[in-house]
Amino acid sequence: MSHTNLRRALWICDYFPRPHDMSSGTRALENAIALQAAGLPVVVLAPTPWIPRPLAVTSELRDWSRVPRFLDMRGLPVYYPACPHYPRAWINNSVYPRLPFLDSALLWPWCKSTVNQLMHQYPFDVVHTNFIFPSGYLGMKIKEHFGTPFIVHERSIQRMAVAKKHAGRGRLYRRILRNADLVVTENSKMAAQLREMDPDVPEVKVIMQPGTHPELLADQIRDRPAEYSDKLIVLSVGTLSTRKGHACLIEAIAELVAEFPNLVCRIIGDGPERLNLEKLVDRLGVCDYVELRGKRPHAEVLGDMSWCDVFALVSWGEASGTVYGEAMQFGKPAIACADEGISEVLHDGEHGRLVPAGDVSSLVGALRWLLVDESRRTLLGEQARQLANEKLCYSAVAREFIEIYGEMSDSANRRDNISGVPSTQTDRSGRRSDMHDPDR
Repeated sequence: MSHTNLRRALWICDYFPRPHDMSSGTRALENAIALQAAGLPVVVLAPTPWIPRPLAVTSELRDWSRVPRFLDMRGLPVYYPACPHYPRAWINNSVYPRLPFLDSALLWPWCKSTVNQLMHQYPFDVVHTNFIFPSGYLGMKIKEHFGTPFIVHERSIQRMAVAKKHAGRGRLYRRILRNADLVVTENSKMAAQLREMDPDVPEVKVIMQPGTHPELLADQIRDRPAEYSDKLIVLSVGTLSTRKGHACLIEAIAELVAEFPNLVCRIIGDGPERLNLEKLVDRLGVCDYVELRGKRPHAEVLGDMSWCDVFALVSWGEASGTVYGEAMQFGKPAIACADEGISEVLHDGEHGRLVPAGDVSSLVGALRWLLVDESRRTLLGEQARQLANEKLCYSAVAREFIEIYGEMSDSANRRDNISGVPSTQTDRSGRRSDMHDPDR
């Protein structure tokens, strides 16, 4: 169906690439670019912590303080409005969830002028908010301000758990959910949890996060480096945190090196568990078999995926996991945890292996089953490629969202016409009359 009045979508995402960290939030960037490639212009709002110079006491905080207010990112206009938020783990985990007004009270006042600018410069007809908070909160305020319909798209099991644990954050989540025009999430388990959080939530639609660009695949493939020419490569990509399961993977590798002396496990990523993982590698005596590669540019990660033998990320609390689709598009069998989001499409023994979270012996068996038989890896890898291209493709998901956006915009315009108020289409087209702005 064609929606001729749909001109642009505003994407809001606090977890988005920034100059000092271009590898975080790449899935949101790729989704937005896929929408533009499918014919719908997109403008991005990525709220960014405001760090006064006296508080920029570490290199990380200094990086945050230098984030520009605007970037053109591969043809995508991205705005980074500053917000009074201090990006330290202990504050995010302990203070803001208990006192949500510290996070929310100033969010809209600090972002409103940028949103008004975007509506004038890039008139948008629908808002797609990534995560219920803070992005969904901004979507709710924009709907109050302009009448623009918004999607709230929850992508994080961890953020939902925080809302369940802290009553204040939970109340805020329910308010946002009830005001959304559509709720989207990554898997059926998360959809059930959202309905449990608020039985009055509108429709919850499951759309799994994609990871493949079949049309770009040829440009992403890299030759295997000479030093790995005779090696069996297991690749893992993810933040070095406990729930990513890297310790289990290292322990499994330690049990397999006697059987596969040419085995190398390459782990890409950085995070709070790095020191502990380094100690584990040393204690198990697998320094020659496990490489902690640190955080790498996204293009390099994709290139490394193209020449590995097996992709393994045995993480739990995973909504879907973009990296599985990214690896499978190159024809690589993947190992993941059972009962996680990706297990709704990745089937054990067909596209790779599924193992219980934290079960090293099962992981050893799954790795052995793949490493011992090249023809098996090839067969499962080809089936994984087909799965990725059919169900985890950015362009297909972009077309689905464009259809959803069009229906939402059409519905909003019909409601305006029936109610007799000025059309939101006219109001959203550039705010030609000040009387439509409740804040002027």
